Amino acid sequence: MDRLAMAQLEDDRMASALGDSEHREAWTRLVDLAGDDASQVVRLVGQLDPPERIFELRRLETEQNERGAGFLGRLPDQIPDDLPVPSDLGASLDLSVRLAQIRIENLSALTEAMPQYPLAFSGATFDPDPLGEAPVGWRLAVDVTGIRAALDFLEKGTDDVETASAIARMPAFAEMMRHRRDLGYVPEPLIDAEGFAWCLVHAASRDPIDALWRWLHPQNLFDLSDLFAHRDAYRSLIDRLVVDDRLARYVLGSIAPYAPADTMFDDRLSFAVGWGIRGWATHATGGLNIEHTKDDFDRLLSTLVHEIFHRLQTSIALADPDVEEPGFDRITSFPLVTEADRRLYRALAYVMHEGSATYVAAADPDGTWRQDVGSGLDLLERIRGLAASAEADAYDALLNEGLRSNGPFYGFGAFLSHAIVDVEGPSGLGLALRHGAPYFVERGLGLVDEPTTARLPRLDEHIARLRTHVAAAGA
Repeated sequence: MDRLAMAQLEDDRMASALGDSEHREAWTRLVDLAGDDASQVVRLVGQLDPPERIFELRRLETEQNERGAGFLGRLPDQIPDDLPVPSDLGASLDLSVRLAQIRIENLSALTEAMPQYPLAFSGATFDPDPLGEAPVGWRLAVDVTGIRAALDFLEKGTDDVETASAIARMPAFAEMMRHRRDLGYVPEPLIDAEGFAWCLVHAASRDPIDALWRWLHPQNLFDLSDLFAHRDAYRSLIDRLVVDDRLARYVLGSIAPYAPADTMFDDRLSFAVGWGIRGWATHATGGLNIEHTKDDFDRLLSTLVHEIFHRLQTSIALADPDVEEPGFDRITSFPLVTEADRRLYRALAYVMHEGSATYVAAADPDGTWRQDVGSGLDLLERIRGLAASAEADAYDALLNEGLRSNGPFYGFGAFLSHAIVDVEGPSGLGLALRHGAPYFVERGLGLVDEPTTARLPRLDEHIARLRTHVAAAGA
């Protein structure tokens, strides 16, 4: 039996055919490594014509990186230089074993680097219990058109670049990529619509090289490999999430208690897919890259509450009167005179913005927040102490230290939020946002005990001065 003949065998015949041959040992090794996928891998390898096509895997990895869909150094490279050419059945089995080893190494590295990324669906039931009732007139539109279009494309197995490009430009994916671009600290190259369309085409392809590339790592092709592998489960999940507006009612009921009584809210939630980032928010929508939660509904719901509370913040938090476009930029800036004031104000705004959303999404106080207080204050003090002539890169590095990978600004701000709510009730948090970031931080610090905060007098004075400037400007 040759390699091409093996590619034609059905699963139930392949195991017996190889099991009775001289290649029994290699087959047994492959089954140990790949389990139920062993027959599929051998069949795909047998379909490579010519067999030297195996080297296209390296080209796929290179182009994936060049298009901004790679792993940015957080996960190791996958394709070694010494892959055997599957020129006969023995070499095909050797290659299949090596690919199975690569896949195991990939999954191990993924689990270590991103332990919260679920590799499979759990089969959990979606039956959310809203924490409260949304006020009359509040509305949250849930946009699943993009993710459904992507699933349809993957199911059809087409190589239609024009359709893939149209999907990549749909609002959910466009905003997902906008958020990634606006973060400022994601290394280049950054994925764009053309790169996302390229990923879609290869994720939908039935070519054996593309199929092997998907199998090697669920996060290949900007996580669209994962979407392809579980496309039926994702479709079922989306259908369950949008039935009877249960998801929208849960999210709105969760954030409403923290808003001032006169608040109105009409917004959008979008489902997308995107490597390395679970939740996001832009000036147009809150969003979730669904592969990062699958049907882990506790994590899914807390992420959505966090991101939609960000959207609520843009309508209730003190805004820069000089910024016309609605969005977070209006919260992080204020017309202050000096660069030092503007820099510290922006950092305080991030503490307020991310910290309050973290608190609202957590439902219960998290004891780990306390340990972020000292780190958060230290970063603010270092930002305050920057010389007026300091380069923007020095400031950005400190700001990113507070934010990247849920840095200390999240827990610090959540700790302050808890202190405010504990004394002033849930709506007191929204009222603090209305007064602006300096007030929020000063008020929160004033409500916790002195040993916890290890107060820094010069930082306290600077925050108080900013709060006075903001209050005078709004008078």
